[in-house]
Amino acid sequence: MQNAGQGVDNLIMGIVIQILPYLLLLLLHHFVLAPLFFKKKLLVYLLVTLSLLTAFGFYCFKVGNPQDFGPGGPGQFQGPPPMMQRGPMPPPRPIDDMRPPMDSMMPPPDELRPPMDELRPPMDDVRQPMMSPGNHRPMRPEVMKLLIGLLLVLVDLGVMVYLRNLRTEKQVDDLMAENQRHQEKLDEMSRNAVNMQKADTELTFKTDYKQVHVKPCNILYVEGMGEYLKIYHKDSATPLVVLMSMKRILEQLPDDRFARVHKSYIVNINHIASNSRTQITVDNGSVIPIGESYRVSVLERLNAK
Repeated sequence: MQNAGQGVDNLIMGIVIQILPYLLLLLLHHFVLAPLFFKKKLLVYLLVTLSLLTAFGFYCFKVGNPQDFGPGGPGQFQGPPPMMQRGPMPPPRPIDDMRPPMDSMMPPPDELRPPMDELRPPMDDVRQPMMSPGNHRPMRPEVMKLLIGLLLVLVDLGVMVYLRNLRTEKQVDDLMAENQRHQEKLDEMSRNAVNMQKADTELTFKTDYKQVHVKPCNILYVEGMGEYLKIYHKDSATPLVVLMSMKRILEQLPDDRFARVHKSYIVNINHIASNSRTQITVDNGSVIPIGESYRVSVLERLNAK
């Protein structure tokens, strides 16, 4: 039981000794060398990395070689010599017993000798390749360890570059989204400023050979009649008839207070008394239809009011 526990401890210690150099190499590269690479200090990074790999290779060839350890020292055979493993030596034989008989030493007659061609082996059997093409010299364990360490360094660098690129792309996307939000706020502020300026500016209309000034806040609604417009406002019981297009008057009215609800009607939202899905009633009691193509946008705007 004690020998089994000692064997397990030795196995664990051997695994730790084999894994610890790779772990140290990976940690040093990840936390010390990789920041040099990302700081554009490529020459320093290459020199220090080569130095670290050289030290790791020295460890693999000298310290980390398992063949260098053992009670007999490096390169020594562990155990008794091969000759001592075969048992006791047999007693010497007499010289007469070892000498072959004279009859066996006489050459055979010519008729009993085989032909020379039969004694000569074929040339194909003599020519044998020294090594078959498939027999390659195996790679040394030390070289394999060094290659594994180099592969760890390259994999760690590639993973860090990939993760940093992902983080950079995310930061760029966040900056673009934030800029988009700021731009929308600026556009909204600019639009509000323009609408406030339009709301405070009196509109001048030419009708009946005279000019009439009307503030946008006093306009109830606008009705289109071909090339003419009827402008209903609170200051007069009769509408103003002017020569103007719907597009032209929309450009002069603040868009946060007026909405086009029909191809022939523009309504001041602040003067809507009630509304349904198909029509709107303004403060003076006029009923204005809601066009099919404008219904969704108009109802969303009125519900958000």
